[in-house]
Amino acid sequence: MAEQQEILVTMATNLRDILYDHMEKRISSAGFKLNAVFSDTPLEDAKLKEKIKNAAGFIVSLEKVNDDLLKGAKNLKVVSKYGVGTDNIDLAAAESHGVEIANCPGSNSNAVAELVIGLMITMSRNTQNLCDRLREGRWTTEVGFEIAGKRVGILGFGNIGRRVAKYLKPFTGDILVYDVYVDRKAEGEYGVRYTSVDEIIETSDYITLHLPLLPETRHLIDKDSLARMKKGVYLINAARGGVVDEDALFDAVVSGRVAGAGVDAFEFEPPTASRMLKDERFIVLPHIGAATVEASFNMVNMAIDNVLSVLAGKGNPHPVRMV
Repeated sequence: MAEQQEILVTMATNLRDILYDHMEKRISSAGFKLNAVFSDTPLEDAKLKEKIKNAAGFIVSLEKVNDDLLKGAKNLKVVSKYGVGTDNIDLAAAESHGVEIANCPGSNSNAVAELVIGLMITMSRNTQNLCDRLREGRWTTEVGFEIAGKRVGILGFGNIGRRVAKYLKPFTGDILVYDVYVDRKAEGEYGVRYTSVDEIIETSDYITLHLPLLPETRHLIDKDSLARMKKGVYLINAARGGVVDEDALFDAVVSGRVAGAGVDAFEFEPPTASRMLKDERFIVLPHIGAATVEASFNMVNMAIDNVLSVLAGKGNPHPVRMV
C-alpha cells in the first residue's frame, strides 16, 4: 500500500480550535494526511525544513518559502498562501523547482475593509486613547472629526480597496482611488474617481493603503510623500509594512503633518523596536486584518481547494507567477 501523501499547514496558534477539525476532515477525505503546525511566530528555518521534507502540498502563513527550503522539499508540488499577499514566497525559486504557487484572492477582503473603517472612526474620535484615560481615572473629553464630507484616498483598488469604497459611500461622496489597472465601470459602481498617486497624497483627508509589496511600491509612502500630504491627514496601513517608511511616518506624526496613523502591518513583525508602539498617536495592531472567524474559513477552504486541485492534476485555480 502506497504511503499517504502529506499536506503541511502552518498557522497561528489561536486558529487551532477554530480550524483544525475542519482541515483534517477536508484533507483526509481527499486521501491526504494533514500535518498541521501551530505557532505564534513563523517557524525557524531548521524546523520548517524538517516539517516540509515529505510534504506534497504546503499551506503557508508567514514562513519564508525560498530556494533553500525548496531544495529539501523533494515531494512538494504546490504551495498556497493562507491569505493573499505572497511577498514571503520566492516566486522565481518556486518556478525553478517546478512548484506551483497559489493564493486566496478576495477571501479576507471584507474582514480587512471592516477593520479599516473601524480605524478611521477610532482615529477621528480618538476613542482608544479616551477609553484608556478613563480607565486610569481621567475624564478628558475631546472634540473629534466626522468622516462625512471628507476626501478619502484609496491606494490600491483591488478586492479590499473596492470593499472599503463600498462601505465609505454612505459617509462621503468624495473618494479618490489609484490602481495600476483602471476599471472605468467601477467608478460608477463604487462612486469613486480614478486619479494619480500624487493627487491622493496631496489632497486627501484620509489615506488608506491596499497595495501589494513590490519593488515599485516599497516605501511608496516616504519622507517626500509624507511632506506633501495635507496637514492633519490620517493614514491607515492594513496592507504590507514595507509600503511605508516607518521612521519617516513616525517623524511626520510627531511633527503634526500627519494627525494619526492606524498600522496593522509592519515592515518587521513583531515590531518590538518600533517607536510607534509607545506613542498614542498611533493605533498599532498585530496584523489582525484578516483575523475573523469568517475570513479564516474562507482562506483555509480556498487554500485547500488550491492544493487539492493541483495535486489531483486539475490545475492551479489561483496561480501566482512572476510578472
